[in-house]
Amino acid sequence: MKVQLWSFGKENETYISEGMKMFSQRLQHYCDFELKFLNAGKNAGTLPPEELKKQEARVLLSILEPYHILIVLDERGKEVTSQQLALLIDKQQMLSARTLIFLIGGAYGIDESILLKAREVISLSRLTFPHQLVRLLFTEQIYRAFTILNREKYHHQ
Repeated sequence: MKVQLWSFGKENETYISEGMKMFSQRLQHYCDFELKFLNAGKNAGTLPPEELKKQEARVLLSILEPYHILIVLDERGKEVTSQQLALLIDKQQMLSARTLIFLIGGAYGIDESILLKAREVISLSRLTFPHQLVRLLFTEQIYRAFTILNREKYHHQ
């Protein structure tokens, strides 16, 4: 199964990139993992928040394939534990999902049209984090989920 983390925004700072590289390499043992940056367009920074969300939705919906299983990370989503995330991933593997996509929304959140396409909407935390840190934290959580599923020592219960 392919697992992809999609995110609007700029490339990572060096310290984030190093952590992403480490967890991405570790994840290759379990799945085909990829971080994909989405671009809302040249004028994105000048758009009002609601219009920017709609623009991001247009970009995302234009590349989303019918076989993609979309899981959205949103502060209003359901909070899950590491074990629950592992079960969510395991369920998709058992259902023979080809590509599991986790989406980190833009700076102003996620447009309703994307939420309607999502299989699940989950929250990393009720706290607000910079997108770059969310990428790193959530990539680590995906790795942790696979170690839980494989009963490896990484996760201490």
